[in-house]
Amino acid sequence: MALSDSELIYRINNGDEKAFNDLIERYQNRVYNTAFRILGNHEDALDLAQESFIKIYKNLKNFQGKSSFSTWIYRITTNLCLDELRKRKRKPEIQEENFQNIYKEEDNPESISLSRELNQLIQEKIDALAPEQKIVFTLREFQGLSYQEIAEITGLSMGTVKSRLSRARQSLREDLNKIISKGGLE
Repeated sequence: MALSDSELIYRINNGDEKAFNDLIERYQNRVYNTAFRILGNHEDALDLAQESFIKIYKNLKNFQGKSSFSTWIYRITTNLCLDELRKRKRKPEIQEENFQNIYKEEDNPESISLSRELNQLIQEKIDALAPEQKIVFTLREFQGLSYQEIAEITGLSMGTVKSRLSRARQSLREDLNKIISKGGLE
């Protein structure tokens, strides 16, 4: 049976390195996916995920349990992403491998190409969002977190989370509607 987060934390704080490896295995996909959706680049997301786990390890003794452990991890990850975005002051580069689509054998090359174009377009529009909207959108739409969890991670009020999410969705909707009205991806 898998250990709980609190049991892993206790073991890590008492020098159990295997427990930290277990913790990484438990959260690595969520940390990477959050970083990837915010930064839009595979290599940067990998680097930031590694940096997140280093920071988690160094600060684990400071975790007070006032929120869930996963909330604490998301907060560290999103703060590091915001720092990275501030450093860059540029749009992330979009790479074709950013999306891991699963295609059916009967999909033809044209439909696969259109799907890739659509995925790339959606990622470009997400990348164009203001950082504070992108983080809230990513945590809600890609990580499936509740408004309350997002508020705890970001330190924002629930109303601000809902407002930023609404603005992000509206912006994406408007951008995509413009493309559709112009004839789509063809």
